[in-house]
Amino acid sequence: MEAAIDSERKAAYQQLEEAIRRVNELEGADGVLTEWVVVTATQSFDGDGDGLTQVGKLLPDGGGQVPYHRLMGLLDYALTCCRAEVAET
Repeated sequence: MEAAIDSERKAAYQQLEEAIRRVNELEGADGVLTEWVVVTATQSFDGDGDGLTQVGKLLPDGGGQVPYHRLMGLLDYALTCCRAEVAET
C-alpha cells in the first residue's frame, strides 16, 4: 500500500511541476524552470467549531531538492515584490 502512495505522490508532483512550467510559460517566462515553491493554506474546524489553518509548502519531488538558502531567497523575493505592489496601491 505504501508503494502505491509513493507512486501516486510522485505522479502528482510530476503533474504539479508540469502545470507550473506551463503556467510559467503562459505568463511570459522564457527559459528553463529551475526551482519552484508553492505555499498552501488549508482551513478546517475543530470539534468546538474553532477554525484551524494549516500553512504548508510544496517543493519539487516532495522537498529536499531546493537548498534552504535558495528557498528562503525565492520566498523573500516574492514577499518583497508583493509588498512593493501593496505600497503602490
